[in-house]
Amino acid sequence: MTEIYVDITQYINNRLNTGIQRVVKEYLYRETKQNPLLVVLFYDTTKKDFVKISKEELLAFLENVSFYKFKNMVAIDIFQKSKNKKIFFDIDSVWNSALKREGFYKKLKQNSFYIYNFIYDLIPILFPHFMYKTTTDNFRPYIEAIFQYSDFVFFDSYSARDDFTNIQKKSPFFKPIKKEVIYLGSDFCTQKKDTKLLLPPRYTTLLSKKYILFVGTLEPRKNQNLLIDVFDELYKKNQDLHLVFIGKIGWNVETLLKKIDTHPQKDKNIHHLIDVDDESLYLFYQNAYIVTYLSHYEGYGLPIIESLQHGNITLVSKNSSMPEVGKKFVDYIENNSKKQLLFLLSNYLKNPKLYDTKKQYIKKYFKTSTWCSFHHKINDYLI
Repeated sequence: MTEIYVDITQYINNRLNTGIQRVVKEYLYRETKQNPLLVVLFYDTTKKDFVKISKEELLAFLENVSFYKFKNMVAIDIFQKSKNKKIFFDIDSVWNSALKREGFYKKLKQNSFYIYNFIYDLIPILFPHFMYKTTTDNFRPYIEAIFQYSDFVFFDSYSARDDFTNIQKKSPFFKPIKKEVIYLGSDFCTQKKDTKLLLPPRYTTLLSKKYILFVGTLEPRKNQNLLIDVFDELYKKNQDLHLVFIGKIGWNVETLLKKIDTHPQKDKNIHHLIDVDDESLYLFYQNAYIVTYLSHYEGYGLPIIESLQHGNITLVSKNSSMPEVGKKFVDYIENNSKKQLLFLLSNYLKNPKLYDTKKQYIKKYFKTSTWCSFHHKINDYLI
């Protein structure tokens, strides 16, 4: 029997619902229903100790991440003696946690824990100019703690694994660590998918329009600015076309926000939606004309397969993990070329037959990757 401990302090504090938090949500949603030895934790900075979250409260939180209020977290001593194998599985964005992993991992090893990690990307080390300074300051010690103490590291792409390995080779704490790549799922769960949704009127109106969709935090790395520039060109001949950004506001985006907020088509043909729940997001993917994802670098690129799962034509940057994820089903933009992006979008807009042929190809041949499969593969190594 194996006890699995998961710290979701950052998830609870940040209340986000995409990216890393999507992975945590989909894994725990399944694991908590089948594993009586799963222990889900929150780190109480006042008491400087962990409290345990009950199965019932965890499921309630996962179904209402933005607004759920916890009622009863019970103190727990995770270092108490046990006959079971004990794994501490860091799957959340724990590098910014108040409980620093350097000292914590050392204590875990002293108390017979195995340490497993999930690494999504190495952006704070490889491209620090794309990140908050707090994140870059915290991320390097976190990675060094993994180099020193971790027993097993999962990755969401071979690109991320290779980046990790190259950095590890230069570390003074180099030691053999077991590694495995497990691709993420695309079929995110929606609790109310089969019921009538009460959508905001603005959403209902938008879903009936022809729109280009971009899902992702507004930040320089995601490169939304490029799409706005291209949209301005497209709009001259396609005034029925809309542009929809879905994602929270990130770091260093003052210029981008000003560009959106002062744009003459703001809230007319250009839209930015922040608090979109899973049910609404599902519908925005389902009704999109085309989806774009133009990031300068990704560890995986989850919106790519979420888009393909809906049979969408998807235009993505050709770098890092994205060719690994999109394979032959997406259209690639070399070197984030404005000219190439404009050409591809214009071509689909002018050629309905080309558009329909591409859609049919994706729907026929793209195989959905499931979160159930992701969960099973993770557990093959955790047991």
